[in-house]
Amino acid sequence: MPRIPYPAPETLSDLKREILSGAFGRVLNISRMVMHTPDPFWAPQRALGRAAIFDVTIEPRLRELIILRVAYLSQSDYEIYHHESIAAGLGVTEEEQNALKTGDFSVFSDDEKSLCTFVSELVVHVSPSDETLEAMRQRFSLSTIFEMMIIACIYMMLARVAAVSGVEIEDEAVTSWNLPS
Repeated sequence: MPRIPYPAPETLSDLKREILSGAFGRVLNISRMVMHTPDPFWAPQRALGRAAIFDVTIEPRLRELIILRVAYLSQSDYEIYHHESIAAGLGVTEEEQNALKTGDFSVFSDDEKSLCTFVSELVVHVSPSDETLEAMRQRFSLSTIFEMMIIACIYMMLARVAAVSGVEIEDEAVTSWNLPS
């Protein structure tokens, strides 16, 4: 049982009820829980979350490295459950997933090491060190750095929503993202 009950469908707006009906595909429990948010706040949050999945300019593998590092540091079993399988489908090995858990990034390329360090410092210290930020600037454009930072922030938010509300983990993990219709 979640710590906070999922919203009752009859209390939701027409769009939220349509989404719950499955008209747009599978609805994860985290998405159900976030429907407690008032519509004017919920709609842009939903759009931002979908953009972090479907509209990223970075490689999906890098996106999943970001998400898993956030999930491990946030101790978010919900995110870990879904994103380990997504990452595996994108070629992230068990050894690499373990590196994301432990913080030993030696198995990664220099670009990926810089990214994982950046995300770690962002989650733990709010802001990366000057050295870490400079290493990122040597490897990625500012646009890409901001995209990576926003993805990390979105998943930090979702980890906290899952933890506070006690979102239940689904029986079946997401293994890949299908493009929206």
